[in-house]
Amino acid sequence: MPNPLRSSFTRRPLLTAVVYTGVGVLPLYMVSAQILQLSRDLGFGVSRLGIATATFYGFAALAANVAGRVVAGLGPGRSLRIGGSLTVVSCLIAATASSWWVMPLATGVGGVGNGLIQVAANLAIFDGVATRQQGLAFGAKQAAVPMASVLAGISLPVIGLVLGWRWVFVFASLLALGLAISVPQLDTARFGARREGPIGRPPPSLLLLVVAGMCGAAAGTGVSLFIVPSAVDIGIEEAAAGAVLAACSILVVAVRLVAGWMVDRKGSSGHAEMVWMTGAGAIGALVLMMASVPGLYLIAMPVAVLGAWGWPGVFAFTVVHSYPQYPARASGLMLSSNLTGTVIGPLVVGSFAGRGDYPTAWLFVASVAAISAVAFILSARLTVRTPRVER
Repeated sequence: MPNPLRSSFTRRPLLTAVVYTGVGVLPLYMVSAQILQLSRDLGFGVSRLGIATATFYGFAALAANVAGRVVAGLGPGRSLRIGGSLTVVSCLIAATASSWWVMPLATGVGGVGNGLIQVAANLAIFDGVATRQQGLAFGAKQAAVPMASVLAGISLPVIGLVLGWRWVFVFASLLALGLAISVPQLDTARFGARREGPIGRPPPSLLLLVVAGMCGAAAGTGVSLFIVPSAVDIGIEEAAAGAVLAACSILVVAVRLVAGWMVDRKGSSGHAEMVWMTGAGAIGALVLMMASVPGLYLIAMPVAVLGAWGWPGVFAFTVVHSYPQYPARASGLMLSSNLTGTVIGPLVVGSFAGRGDYPTAWLFVASVAAISAVAFILSARLTVRTPRVER
């Protein structure tokens, strides 16, 4: 006879991971969405938004590896509560800002909270979701990130333009506070039995995943941030380029879910799916580099964006299942590499884009996406496959 208490536990982790992952990135997306009002009131312009963005991802990258150790010691539930509390603090700092430099401070605190939330969410899925459904679960978790940008965009006309930008952050802090207080009780039986220890010297297969994640994230952020201005530069109407990017952003959610579903359906380790996606991103970027007519450019745009940015859900799945003896610590290392790539990509691509040298920018994107694909292949060959244990 099924245990109803156990059943209730197994329904919680996925929703918990999705919701908290989305809230963890709100401090940055809220700042971005309110940029025009912040520019008028605080002199917080586009260049300073770049500083705030780099601060968010940089602090998240620094915090992620430590977060792996914290989550390994405290478990996902308590770690989510701490991460949610840091998100509250971040939003309150932003809400009370009187100078532009306070915004990077706020996003830095939010980045630390995001690093902790992401690792804790990974562990919640690994320990609480049925193994045969975890590919889709990790895809749903990563799909929460672009969906959070939609919520941030809605906040502008609904709250920001009616009550003012400070109230946007007040409401965001109340949302984060409610979640921090009401973290659901998760089943910690597997966490308690595992007693996760230090990684020590990471195995070569994990180091290759670190390289792949960093290069893949550099490609993904680089192409998504600069694809519209590059399209306008080649002669495409700004509205058309923006519409294609918006459609791609929605499709990224679908790609991450479908990729996770395929991993579950095939019983795959996830390596092959990531190779195909990052490889497609590299090909799309090469076509962007060589395209000289708007029609070909518009075809290459979704290939580049979806290929370069569709793999993170599968990546999280692969890491925790390849190293089940220390999933939280491996997740922290993985997230640190990913977030480092999100800092490097915009800096390098932006330096070329700022000079109007988009072909070189896309050559860089294609190169790092290709490196990512090769690293995934090599990691797969070195990884000792362990059969999935149904639970």
